[in-house]
Amino acid sequence: MNGCRSIVAPLVVAGLVVMTGCGRTTDRLAVSGRVTLDGVPLDRGSIRLSSTDSQHLMASGAMIRDGQYNIPEEKGLRPGTYRVQITSPDLNAPPVMAPATESGPSYPVPPERIPPEYNVDSKQTIEVTADGDNLFVFDIVSRPAR
Repeated sequence: MNGCRSIVAPLVVAGLVVMTGCGRTTDRLAVSGRVTLDGVPLDRGSIRLSSTDSQHLMASGAMIRDGQYNIPEEKGLRPGTYRVQITSPDLNAPPVMAPATESGPSYPVPPERIPPEYNVDSKQTIEVTADGDNLFVFDIVSRPAR
């Protein structure tokens, strides 16, 4: 009987080590989704997600291509609420002058295709959860409906 215990105990410990070794190794979560502009997948742009919790600052982002974005787990976000900022400069339009700042003069930049309520004035938020798919869709309208 003592011989059985001396064989079984190491097997149980080894099984527990293997089982716990297969779990998540990070608290970061992948985030992905789609972005449309006026009903069409956004051809190019970027998305930035910044935590709204000032005590646990975290941010990540991704490029948007053909309406899709993907932030992999290793660059992902912890569960929480995040502010959304989406940008997509119009590279085919004539440049506009960026406002001068304390540190420098104004300079030409491509105009932004995404309305300010989705970037500089964004109040858009998402909730990243450990038990959700963390797939977020943004249907942006650049011009008012007529």
